[in-house]
Amino acid sequence: MYSSGSRTVMWLYRVPSSISTTEILVIINGELKNTSKLFNVSLYGNSNANIVSRSGIWTLSENYLSPRFFLKVNSYEDLMSEFNTVNMRGRELRVCTFYQPPFSYLKKTTKKIINGVEEEVFLADNDKEKDGIEVKLFLVIAEKLNFTWTIQKLDGNYRYGRRNGTEWSGGVIQLIREKRVDLAFGSIWLTQSHNEFVNMTTPWIQMFIHFLVPRPQPITNFWALTRPFSVNCWILVIIMLFVESIYMYTRARIDPKFPKRFRSIFYTITELIGRLVGTWMPQNTANARFELHLWQTTGFLLITAYCSSLAARLTSSEYEDRIDTVRQFLEANLSWGHMGPVPFWPEYFDMEDPYTSQLSTKYIPVYGQEAYAHTLIKKGKFAIFGKVIDSIFFPEDEIFNEEIKDYRLMREQVGNYYSSFAVQSWLLRPVDTITLWLKESGIAHFHLNDVIHRRASFNLREVVEEYDGLNGNFIALGLTPLGAGFTTLVVGLLASTMVFVYELKRAADSRPIREVFRDIQKKREIYKLSAYKKRYCNVAELMNHTHTHNSSSDDFIRN
Repeated sequence: MYSSGSRTVMWLYRVPSSISTTEILVIINGELKNTSKLFNVSLYGNSNANIVSRSGIWTLSENYLSPRFFLKVNSYEDLMSEFNTVNMRGRELRVCTFYQPPFSYLKKTTKKIINGVEEEVFLADNDKEKDGIEVKLFLVIAEKLNFTWTIQKLDGNYRYGRRNGTEWSGGVIQLIREKRVDLAFGSIWLTQSHNEFVNMTTPWIQMFIHFLVPRPQPITNFWALTRPFSVNCWILVIIMLFVESIYMYTRARIDPKFPKRFRSIFYTITELIGRLVGTWMPQNTANARFELHLWQTTGFLLITAYCSSLAARLTSSEYEDRIDTVRQFLEANLSWGHMGPVPFWPEYFDMEDPYTSQLSTKYIPVYGQEAYAHTLIKKGKFAIFGKVIDSIFFPEDEIFNEEIKDYRLMREQVGNYYSSFAVQSWLLRPVDTITLWLKESGIAHFHLNDVIHRRASFNLREVVEEYDGLNGNFIALGLTPLGAGFTTLVVGLLASTMVFVYELKRAADSRPIREVFRDIQKKREIYKLSAYKKRYCNVAELMNHTHTHNSSSDDFIRN
């Protein structure tokens, strides 16, 4: 900016000085007094400014220093900005965070007057409190940039706040916008909404949103006898039986040399089923040997495979199906929720996906309904919401830490996000520089592994393990898995009894059934008596024949 008049101050108001990367150079063609309005630091906001006049050269101190001032220099080389070396010279920054494992474990607070207002600040007076991944990173940033700090506790239920059109209400984002704090952290999501209202640093980690779902429970299936074969396999067996029965029935009707018993479709089906399971072995197979032997060979292979699979299934535990996709999540009718306010759904899930878009309908607010949530967990109807960091799952709310023993990690992720720091504009460049250095040097990864190694409980690590199907212990065979077999037996007995009763009534006509039984008994006695007489006659005839033969032999010897 080149000027020789007092209108320079008016032009400065048109410059976007709130942007920390703005560079302003004011050239005055004349003398400049120390009382000039151009030395008013508030005109330059967060920008870097230099003034050149006939009376001297001035440069404005870096925007991360407070208070800022103009320093007179001797040459133009001294006007270069201090981009690479940042030294805040012990300036105290106001910082905001909240209890958010594993990022921040700050919990103990005290009251402190800040700018005439009583605020609740974290003590951070011991290593156990001053712990967490982002707390460790923040301490490194403070050391490298040489600033002191006061960490203020966030008030209210909103962690990040909520967008309301062109305004923002609540959370750390509002505190940054109102310049009540200089820096905020606590797994702040790098989203478009956050970035529009505050300055977000370079993200240092990507995290994945997952659910913990109930583990599959052991079950006993009434239809266990049908489980060795799939539904398609059973359908194929039935079709094969039907086709073979039609062939045998048709062949018996056409070919006079074919066994006549196959001219009855019911008899044909009965015999083929018997041969299939290996319990029907009529000797008369003339002109049908090839078909029947091939059918029995097929049955032998099927029965062998069926029995081998059945024995393994009935003596080992069977489990419910796992819930590994959002579709299975919805089919299981699970609910989920967290302690915070209702989420802004487009930032959590892909609302264009036909399944993840339905997760919002399964949400229930946990705050004030903790007992109800715990009841759903015991019933296996509640999913625990959280994030996966370096293969370890962390629940969004700590109240669920003790409830995850019977839970496992759902394989399909439902979203992902990047974590950043929210800062004032003049802090963006120096914090970004240190953040990139922490990532590239591996220090950020070291603190992540260190905190997770020390803080992650055994239960959090166990949710990625699968236990269903790994139990090698044999179980006692109960009645329920054999239910289908016993039911079939009972149905068969009832059917045969009904047929028997029907035949009795048909034979009895109008007579009582007792008379039919008496007739049957008489016929049995007559049959037994006739059989006995026939047998006696045969024995007597044999003895007579033997006696005659012996007499002939004696006569022959005498002669």
